[in-house]
Amino acid sequence: MVPSPALPAPCFPDSLKWILENQRKDGSWGLAAQTRPLSLTKDALSSTLASVLALKRWGVGDRHVQNALEFMERNSAALSDSTQQTPIGFDITFPAMIQTSVKDYNLNLPLKSAQIDAMLRDRATALNTSANPRSQGRDAYLAYISEGIGSSQDWETAMKFQRQNGSLFNSPSATAAAFIHLHDPDSLRYLRSAAGKNGGGWVVDKSYELYLFHPNRIKFDSL
Repeated sequence: MVPSPALPAPCFPDSLKWILENQRKDGSWGLAAQTRPLSLTKDALSSTLASVLALKRWGVGDRHVQNALEFMERNSAALSDSTQQTPIGFDITFPAMIQTSVKDYNLNLPLKSAQIDAMLRDRATALNTSANPRSQGRDAYLAYISEGIGSSQDWETAMKFQRQNGSLFNSPSATAAAFIHLHDPDSLRYLRSAAGKNGGGWVVDKSYELYLFHPNRIKFDSL
């Protein structure tokens, strides 16, 4: 959730309102359970945890948070299910959200310690520059998942991929990360435009991005 640069309040209050008004009956956010394929449970878990963090950031929606945690507990097995489709960058962004949940909000997530430890190890490996040689494709991929890297991001390199509309890859989440860390006015211009077009609901955009790029996902190495 993007904070206002001038006030201790959300920059896009309509997005917070959208989260409060659009939780699914099963406690999740994203695609409705009756239309969501079982293979997209990871995507639902990601959207749900992102929404929880937004609510905790602004101290609202306690019941929503509880319902979301119950959803996560019921579906936590999907995290280690090899048949699940994995959203782009999930192995980096989801563990980052787990870290924020525990460190910043002291949330008791209903996940097994072994699951969390495994995801954190995989994230560290994925971000290990010595094990993953730098290339234009890798730079593009890391820019696209900026929300999962945060202050550790090489922002000078990431912003080379900023588009004329101010976004990083037309991704609200990646562009929001850029604005939060850099206070870049062009990023803010894009976010305002995106929020206006989508009624404030773009804060949970990963299901949209999954369908936008899957199965023909971005070929970052060809950029």
